[in-house]
Order: sequence, then C-alpha cells, then structure tokens
Amino acid sequence: MANYNEKSNINKMQFVTASSRYMNSNVIYYTENKILTFDTYKKRPTQPSEQDKNFYVRPEFEYRPDLVSYRAYGTVDFWWKIMETNEIKDIFDFKAGLNIIIPYDIY
Repeated sequence: MANYNEKSNINKMQFVTASSRYMNSNVIYYTENKILTFDTYKKRPTQPSEQDKNFYVRPEFEYRPDLVSYRAYGTVDFWWKIMETNEIKDIFDFKAGLNIIIPYDIY
C-alpha cells in the first residue's frame, strides 16, 4: 500500500519559526490516522558567496554546530544550514580540526 498523505490547512507558523528549515514546507496529514507532520524537506543548493566565512572547528565546538551558529549568527537556529552547506550529514562528523564554511546566505 502506498503512503497516504493529505495536505492540511494548518498554518506552519504554529510549529516553526522563520529560521526553521521547514519554513518552506507544508503541514500534511500522514497515514489514515491523520498524523500531523511536514512534507519532506528538500535540500536547496548552496550558492557560494564572497561574504561566506571560513571557520576552524576548535575542540570546544566539536559535535556542536549549534554553538557555531550562535557565534556566527547570534542564534542556535542555523546549525542545520552550517551542516548542510558543508555536506556534513552526521553530528559525529562535526569534529575539531575541520575547516568549514559559514554561509552568508542563510535563507
């Protein structure tokens, strides 16, 4: 049986902030039991910018892209964008000694 999903009329702003990666997603009902969820997040290609910054991950930032986000943007909310830009898929690959890019364009 195929997966059941149905678009809802529920405003996503009830669940996410403007900085969420799900901001451009729809709230849907999933399965016949109508469980609320978001449709699949689709990674958008990152466009390099001259305003991007390089960052050396020191030991105190190992496994903590949220702290790097806070340092770079003043909020922990863009940890996922840092991971996505640097094609890091697992938090345990965010290790001390990496040179990463801090993207200028976070939206």
